[in-house]
Amino acid sequence: MKPTLLLLAALLVVAAGILAAGCTSPGGNVTQPTTLPTETATIPTEIETPTATAPTGTGTVTATTGVTTSATTAAGGEATTVDLTADAMAFDTSTITVPAGAEVTVNFDNQDDGIPHNVAVYTDSSATEAIFVGDVITGPAETTYTFTAPAEPGTYYFRCDVHPEMNGDFVVE
Repeated sequence: MKPTLLLLAALLVVAAGILAAGCTSPGGNVTQPTTLPTETATIPTEIETPTATAPTGTGTVTATTGVTTSATTAAGGEATTVDLTADAMAFDTSTITVPAGAEVTVNFDNQDDGIPHNVAVYTDSSATEAIFVGDVITGPAETTYTFTAPAEPGTYYFRCDVHPEMNGDFVVE
């Protein structure tokens, strides 16, 4: 086999893997594909190509900050669980990403001894229009918050109302 043909086939396999994983370029801020393209490329028969399918059902996504979110398809929409920890006067992530219109469950773990925290989601950093405001708990303590994410995709804002310097982006896709 010619080296160029082998290189072309390898690039097609890598590209198919990236599409199947839903990856974007570093810093890319795009909506992830929900289905794989249906086009096929002609590849010499001596090269075996892997088959890829779009993820369905229950999946787990681990953000680079170590926050794990699980998404499960439920009747009438999606349900998403987010694990969020407050420790040393900071959240363990600066970005939470959820599907548009999803029922969001936040498992909140306040590890700061004797310090009150909560989780609240607002339309923007002015914190004048609340989407959800969770009860304040004094650590160490855990609680679960449940609310519906906005139906409109975009970047919203979350924070601790007691300590507004603890905040981040609440991304709805």
